[in-house]
Amino acid sequence: MERFTSILRSGRAATILGILVIFVGNLVLFGWAFDLEPLKRVFPTLVAMNPATAVAFVLLGFAVPCSQAPGEERSLRRTATLFAAAVGLIGILRLVDAFLGWSVSLDQLLFASKLTTDLTGVANRMAPNTALNFLLLGCALLLFNSERRSGLWASQACTFLSFIASLLPVVGYAYGTKMLYGIGHFIPMALPTALCFLAICIGILSARPGRGLTVPLMDEGVTGIMMRRLLPTVVCLPIAIGWLRLEGQRLNLYDNELGVALIVVANILLLTALVWGTSFELLRFDRRQKEAEAQLQELTLTDELTGLRNRRGFFLLTEQEVKLAQHGRLSIGLWLVYADLDGLKDINDRFGHAVGSRAIVQAAEILKETFRETDIIARLGGDEFGVLAVSNEPDGGKVLVERLLENLQAFNARAALSYRLSLSAGSVPLDARITSIEEALQGADLAMYEHKRTRKAARAPGP
Repeated sequence: MERFTSILRSGRAATILGILVIFVGNLVLFGWAFDLEPLKRVFPTLVAMNPATAVAFVLLGFAVPCSQAPGEERSLRRTATLFAAAVGLIGILRLVDAFLGWSVSLDQLLFASKLTTDLTGVANRMAPNTALNFLLLGCALLLFNSERRSGLWASQACTFLSFIASLLPVVGYAYGTKMLYGIGHFIPMALPTALCFLAICIGILSARPGRGLTVPLMDEGVTGIMMRRLLPTVVCLPIAIGWLRLEGQRLNLYDNELGVALIVVANILLLTALVWGTSFELLRFDRRQKEAEAQLQELTLTDELTGLRNRRGFFLLTEQEVKLAQHGRLSIGLWLVYADLDGLKDINDRFGHAVGSRAIVQAAEILKETFRETDIIARLGGDEFGVLAVSNEPDGGKVLVERLLENLQAFNARAALSYRLSLSAGSVPLDARITSIEEALQGADLAMYEHKRTRKAARAPGP
């Protein structure tokens, strides 16, 4: 399904179908040239494709991919316009010949001696419904590259009408109903002709993917999945079920009433299975989309260097705790700890920024070792860290900072680095006096700087 979708979105389907129609048109001409009946009519009892019809299909097969050419490829655009105009003219002349009695006989120029007597007992002419389709598709291609929105919709409307006019003969041949593939006393449309028209119509609609009628079909979301899965089945399934029902009645397997009941039950069961299967596909897509959104959300809340929460993630996750603290609804003690990596500039200057980054990661690992997994630990920016931690002790903040400094000291003792990792930290309780997380951070920041000044004063030599 994904490969089919990529072919549709790239516009290659138009080229592939155009080549297919050119191939069929040449096969028919080869069949007329060398009297090979299977190449002209597929089955002996069916109408043969007229040689002029085959030539028109060759022109259409070239015109469809040429119409896809970008604006600077003017020669290809002109070729598409010329061929489309020729096809439309063929259709008009045949309609004039059929209904106004003008003896144009454009469809009898090739292999004229072989057209007078067909195996079906009538002279082989281009059917009026075939001519009408050529006129519609010629107009569709002439309007294909119109810069006006109305031109695009007119082109696709002509293509859609031609699709319906081609689908009816296919159904008529499947069910043996001449009224669907013939008009009055005129020769009916040949089955290969109807199939080629369907291919050309699909090619024209897919030549400009994502425009007009094809917008839902090319959608990358749920709409596109539903359209690509349901549309072909909705078109083909009723035709197949109807054909099976008719064949069973012809073989006297059941009467008309039972046949109608069987077709109703079959439609219900198969369409239900189709909808159910599509719902599972949409469910899988929805789950993948939600997982991708969750991963994206996680990335936007995570610091890339340390794996801790970033500033945005910290504020987002602690916001609810602040609201609970304001209303006195917290049943546990919460403390906001603010830590700063000392001497990072000196480490960068002496050992390089790679070592400085490693020092930040090492500080993050010490924070993870000190605090619980349920605590919110974040790198707020540069060498600054924030932690929202749980402690029910009256001086829980002091205990948490002391534990952090103990783990830091143990790390320096065992790591034997060329530099000494140092942290300054301060804490404030999260209670009803706190109006925002920014206010709590400011308080913890002041406590951290007080801790830093105290340490510097302690290390300073006496008088």
